[in-house]
Amino acid sequence: MHNLYLFHTRRTFLLFALAIGLGLSACTGGGAPRRAALGDTWQRPTDTMTMVYVPAGTFVMGSDAEETDAALSTCQAYREDCTADLFSDERPAHTVVLEGFWLDQTEVSNAQYQRCVDEGACEPSTCASDTTFNAPEQPVVCVSWLQAEAYCTWAGGRLPTEAEWEYAARGAAGARYPWGEVFDGSRLNYCDATCELEQSDPGSTDGFAQTAPVGKFPAGASWCSALDMAGNAWEWTADWYAPYPAERQSDPTGPETGRQRVTRGGGWDTNPAFLRATTRNWGLSDSSSNVTGFRCVLSTQN
Repeated sequence: MHNLYLFHTRRTFLLFALAIGLGLSACTGGGAPRRAALGDTWQRPTDTMTMVYVPAGTFVMGSDAEETDAALSTCQAYREDCTADLFSDERPAHTVVLEGFWLDQTEVSNAQYQRCVDEGACEPSTCASDTTFNAPEQPVVCVSWLQAEAYCTWAGGRLPTEAEWEYAARGAAGARYPWGEVFDGSRLNYCDATCELEQSDPGSTDGFAQTAPVGKFPAGASWCSALDMAGNAWEWTADWYAPYPAERQSDPTGPETGRQRVTRGGGWDTNPAFLRATTRNWGLSDSSSNVTGFRCVLSTQN
């Protein structure tokens, strides 16, 4: 009886220890689960942001000459001043391998950003007093790269790398837009008939002259269920802006130094040529505008 009791006690302890060990290994520092699959979501406690899991994978980042030529033709339908150099920085297309990560499902909203401001960790947006852009459910805009980085740090994450952003937007299949190959103005907020800029598209109406509430267009979701990856607001990424390398890369973070930071995704001011998942733009780290916001990521590595 004594030996049998010790056996069961030891077995119970080992099973309990195993369960605890698995539980610890499945979490990133007590935060988002480290082990997850496509379709999984998690709510970040600092700001109640819903995050979607982006599984590890390999994809072709950037565009070939045929794609950039097509983008130029599309752009010229909306703007007479479009030139090939606006799209040449998408080349060369190159293979990238990424570890899995968690991505904010939407752009960070004004209400979420205000939490960081209230705690003294973030500087207010310069649009905070502008009623056009300050509704709680709208994406926070008029924030610099430095402010976006401060928010993501406060939230327990970081800004996405340019490669992570593009992979979440287009996936291994290399879709032109988050939802597929063909532009569809009903799936996003962009410069359509309600937009007061010269490049507006009179053939579509999304109902918003400027920014729309985050997540307002679920039909525009990308393969990993990320929303607003095209339109609404351009988004800061972590990378310095620089030409692409040609060689295969693993979890690239861009150059170590630079003058401008990359923005992605297009915004409410943008025509379809610049809403493609491969489009690159940039801004100075301390600059801000009413067309640029951001989202955060969490790594699955320690």
